[in-house]
Amino acid sequence: MKDQFVGKPFWIVLGCLASCFGFAVLVFDTPFAGVSLALVTIGVFMLTVKRLEWGLAAAFAELFANSHGHLISTPILGLDFSLRMGVFCAVMAGWLVLVICQKAPLPFRDSRLTPFFALGAAVAVGFAIGATQNNSLDAFKDGNAYFYAAYVMPILSVRWGTVERRLLLHTLAASALWVVIMSLGTLYLFTHASGEFLVPVYKFMRDTRTAEMTQMVGWIFRIFLQAQISVVFFWLIVSPLLWSKQISRRQMLGLTSALSLGTAIVIMSLSRSFWMAVIASGIVFSVLIMYAFRPTIKQSVRAFALHLVTIPIGAAILIAVALFPIPYRGGAIWDLASLLSSRATETGDVAISSRWELLGPLWDEVKASPIAGSGFGQTVTFKTNDPRARAVSPDGTWTTYSLEWGWLDLWLKMGILGPLAFLVLFIASVRGLWPMIAGDRAWLGVGLIASLVMLYVTNIFSPYLNHPLGIGFLLFLVPFMQTKASAFAEAKSVELKPTVQASTAALTSE
Repeated sequence: MKDQFVGKPFWIVLGCLASCFGFAVLVFDTPFAGVSLALVTIGVFMLTVKRLEWGLAAAFAELFANSHGHLISTPILGLDFSLRMGVFCAVMAGWLVLVICQKAPLPFRDSRLTPFFALGAAVAVGFAIGATQNNSLDAFKDGNAYFYAAYVMPILSVRWGTVERRLLLHTLAASALWVVIMSLGTLYLFTHASGEFLVPVYKFMRDTRTAEMTQMVGWIFRIFLQAQISVVFFWLIVSPLLWSKQISRRQMLGLTSALSLGTAIVIMSLSRSFWMAVIASGIVFSVLIMYAFRPTIKQSVRAFALHLVTIPIGAAILIAVALFPIPYRGGAIWDLASLLSSRATETGDVAISSRWELLGPLWDEVKASPIAGSGFGQTVTFKTNDPRARAVSPDGTWTTYSLEWGWLDLWLKMGILGPLAFLVLFIASVRGLWPMIAGDRAWLGVGLIASLVMLYVTNIFSPYLNHPLGIGFLLFLVPFMQTKASAFAEAKSVELKPTVQASTAALTSE
């Protein structure tokens, strides 16, 4: 079971993420940033040409570990060229070289590509209308995240066997662990370090868009990374293994530890969007578990109890990090308890009030052009009590194209075709993953479908489907989706490789 997530690829990816972060710190705000970015881009290009699946793993690692992809960036032709853009260009260029050299096929006949055509059409409409009716530069900045969906082409050019799929799981696991390390490490720094030390740390985190640090109550900071959603994905994918009939005490301990770290991140994010999405996906998760595993009462009680145990353990992890006595920093446990309680029940804070103030004007803009949409770059003007907005506009009037209420944002920018395209992708993903529910990889099918539900529910309140993180997770699911052709190829692969078959059976039975 451990081999599904931890192995040589896991340590390679984790080491590369740590090295890249350290390198980014060294070249931050220096003339060497551009050179460093060029070297990384060249390196990923060479890796892609040698092993396409490893190039894609590099893309997923960068995506799941870094919120906005600006860990390293440099200005080029007036645009901020980022690490994520460099990796994207490298992988796509490497794939094109392989296609030209006939070492990778064009996947136009793959049925898994078909659902992405609807998204492509919606994006084209958004750009066409945005370029003609709105500011062209704003339209590009608003919609450029959808270019990330082009990864579907190289993804479908790879034959995703057992080893290659496991590479993706190792990549997600390593990325999730790195986000945990970054989250807890940042929490420790901001609850212990002096103000003078935190100035450059805050500047790096802010300028690279790595994390958002908000002082909540006295010495307590909210540490939020958009990439924390990758930890939740991993948390949901691992969770079904607790329901396995043949799980040893050692495996149970390892899983509980991993899930406790994930729970700690869900708590420390103080994201109500995450919390509500986890509840919704948890309901779907429970139904799928009952359908796929048909657990006994004893199994259900054991697994449910272990899930509950991760909540106090996760909270204890946060308390231990925040109140660690070296160096000493004043504070008490009840300060944290008070913050969590108020965050869960309070409905009048700035974030919630701003979101509700936006809803009315946003809906009015949607109704103005509900079929074709208003295009990328379409702005909405509303009132907000956010201190950052008030510092610029004293009366609280704010105009922006970066909007909450993700589904309405899709509708506004791409018309009704936008949300419909993502619903088509949802249905296609569930249909492609469903065969696993009835097979020997039921745990993985349950986890991936629950994660998909979590993503779509989160997008109600916080826009993730218009972000590479959301689009990237939809792409991450593609290699696990089955078609008739892929099922036949996998069956032939198992026939030719009995050791792989035995290994897979052993892993999935645990």
